[in-house]
Parts: sequence; structure tokens; C-alpha cells
Amino acid sequence: MTGQKHLISLFGNGHRDNIGFTINATDEVVLHFNSSGGNTATDKFFNLRQAAKKVHIIVNKVATIIKINNQTLTTPMTLGTDVANVFREGIEWGTITVAADSNATTFETYAS
Repeated sequence: MTGQKHLISLFGNGHRDNIGFTINATDEVVLHFNSSGGNTATDKFFNLRQAAKKVHIIVNKVATIIKINNQTLTTPMTLGTDVANVFREGIEWGTITVAADSNATTFETYAS
């Protein structure tokens, strides 16, 4: 029960989902937060029915966010491996594109 209370404190009681996946070095995956669909190697669907307002990403190797809402970032956002990467203020993400750097990377992504 403590784990559930912690997740509710982080993400609220609204619709949320958790997706884990591994991608190879230099590969990209699009995370679709407000859309539904079947997960593939290059697309993961959260079906939140709205843009994500809180996103929590854990990676085991260095990775980056390279696009937000289909807009390429001028400087990709590096995701660190020592702590969870938490985004919960001032975001409304319909999609993000994440990429593994030089190693295969496992992602654990939680969104609401």
C-alpha cells in the first residue's frame, strides 16, 4: 500500500499508465501520451486521453529526449541514470521521442 500512496502523491488520482521497454543503441521510440494504439518497437501508447502533465522516466544507461510534441529539440534533453528523471511542472506533452545513446537502454516510464 505504501508504494501506491507514493505514486498517488507523485501523479494524483487521474488516469495513468506505466510502460517499460528496451531499445538498442541509437534507436528511437515515440511515447504517445494522449493517443491509444498497439505498442510496437518504435511506438508506445499510454492512452491518457489528454496530454501528459507528469512524467517519470528511469533509464539504466544515458539516453535523451530528442522531440517533444513532434518538435525536434535544438539541444536534446539528457536523461540521467543516477536518479529518476521527473517532469511535473509546466508540461503538456502529447508525445515525446526518446533515444538510446551508445548502449542498449531500458526505460521505465510512468505518466499521468
